[in-house]
Amino acid sequence: MIPPTKDEQLHGRDKGRVLLVSDDGEAAPLISALERAGLVVVGVTGGAAALVALRRKRPHVVVVSLNLQGISGEEFSSSLNRSADRIPYLLIGGLAATAARREKAIAWGAFDYLEFPGELSLITARVIQLVEIRQSTERLKAEADRDYLTGLSNRRRFRTALGQELERWRRYRQPCSLLIADLDHLKVVNDTYGHSAGDVAIRHVASLLTEFSRDNDTAARLGGEEFALLLAGTDARNAVVAADRLRQRVSAEILETIGRVTISIGVASCPTHAGDERSLYAATDSALYRAKREGRDRVCVADAVEPNNTSGKIQGSTSTS
Repeated sequence: MIPPTKDEQLHGRDKGRVLLVSDDGEAAPLISALERAGLVVVGVTGGAAALVALRRKRPHVVVVSLNLQGISGEEFSSSLNRSADRIPYLLIGGLAATAARREKAIAWGAFDYLEFPGELSLITARVIQLVEIRQSTERLKAEADRDYLTGLSNRRRFRTALGQELERWRRYRQPCSLLIADLDHLKVVNDTYGHSAGDVAIRHVASLLTEFSRDNDTAARLGGEEFALLLAGTDARNAVVAADRLRQRVSAEILETIGRVTISIGVASCPTHAGDERSLYAATDSALYRAKREGRDRVCVADAVEPNNTSGKIQGSTSTS
């Protein structure tokens, strides 16, 4: 996770973040106008460094001068269009904003072309509009990726994160681990105390999953009483330690009306137990069901795949209270 800038710490992430791409040193009037409008200018960068700055600064909108050194407006627009986030951008320049130039900018993928500094107030208004659109899109995306009851990632977001972590393994040989947890006897809780009590138990587990998650991990509710914790850059040994700590923390707290609840957890890691998304999930799920069969309130680890022999298995281990 990218740490917030000083401006973001002072004013909050809800303020619009704008990245200026300019080589001509004439951005000062625009910076002043944007800041007076309540926006945060997260950086001014030349064309060559802009794509790196996009990843570091995470702006809502990019304002690009057409007076860049060594790269044309069309070439730079093409680079922005290929970026994963497709951040909206606005082109500015010293030439008049004729209909032909605006049409060309839109054809390149920009939202508009405006004359600078002649149309400074219009540039500011357009940036504000684009920031609002981007922020609304991000809010809708966040809501679509969240479980309504717990605020954790939902199954769709989890699947995306799982694919990304396995891609990191394939490219950079960074290990990752998956925990799948099941809230024990939730049906008994619902039948005895009501579904509102069951929701309390679900939120209890969710809050601890959030507590145990680092910024680059993904905690998710997969549905019903089933949860997942995807641990980035974590090998099998450390994943088992984390799983057992989580299991102990869940059962340590006495919930009002319900009392103590427990969870069963299956653990698998890449590359120790699997080498792709499907097999990692299947291995973790199999370990979870073994934990439930063996009495619940325990951690079970998937069978390890022997090196260079995907059919060879080593019996997994079990941890209990």
